Amino acid sequence: MVYYAVDNLLAGDDVVLSSSSEDALYVLENLHNGRPSKPFRFTGVGAPADPEWACAEFDAPKRVTLAAVFNHNLSLGSSNDALVLKGCDGGCESAASAPCDWSLPDFSLDLSGRLVDGWNDLFSFLDETRLSWRLEAVDEDNGDGYVEIGEWFLGIRAALSAAKLQPGRAEGPRLYGPANKTAYGQHWPLSFARTATLELTLWNLNDPSTVDAVRRMIEAAHENNGRLVLVPSPRHPFVYYVHIENTEGFMAQIIRGLDRELTSWTLQLETLARGIRLL
Repeated sequence: MVYYAVDNLLAGDDVVLSSSSEDALYVLENLHNGRPSKPFRFTGVGAPADPEWACAEFDAPKRVTLAAVFNHNLSLGSSNDALVLKGCDGGCESAASAPCDWSLPDFSLDLSGRLVDGWNDLFSFLDETRLSWRLEAVDEDNGDGYVEIGEWFLGIRAALSAAKLQPGRAEGPRLYGPANKTAYGQHWPLSFARTATLELTLWNLNDPSTVDAVRRMIEAAHENNGRLVLVPSPRHPFVYYVHIENTEGFMAQIIRGLDRELTSWTLQLETLARGIRLL
């Protein structure tokens, strides 16, 4: 079973974002711009009694079943460090709605354990409906001196049966950068961005609902400029923010009989770039 989500609720027109601090260049809107390489940045690293936070207050309560953070610079190496997702039936901090007491939220999910060493994306499944959602971070030993997040994703997950992602964990990166070389042999390549290429294959045997589910996913991703979040397995900590590269020829008919049909669907995917900013 492979899970996916398409629309980031934070990108809607029914939500107001606020934060504890905001870099003058890497601004709050970057949290949901669909470009993990163009991040949002706090000005500090937070403290246990005063974490850095970003908060989303919706016009009406929003259900969330998938939360993810992409292209972060968190280390969480100190015993005081934390990354927590909180939900509340009150507002973030506005006077228009009763503000939440974030020390006693209606929902709290510790994301610290989802951090994978050397891997700067993380996710968690949940099923909560709240008016406001807040992401809190404390990272006292952060080597950069600030907490940075490429994308904060809140959405609704859907499942694809008979699906398999190759490879299950991407180990074949694609590297971007010019290889400058003169006729005299001077060579100075530049490292820009890195991505990973993936292939999602789905098999269908006499089940129209499988075809319908795949079509819904492809059409929804197309409406979202080809982007979606992909979770190969909820048992593993890996999540991918990808773009569908192929725009046609998804389905191949393997076997067809009077009342039998075996088809496969193949989607070529590439993770969204990281490492380039403000392009």
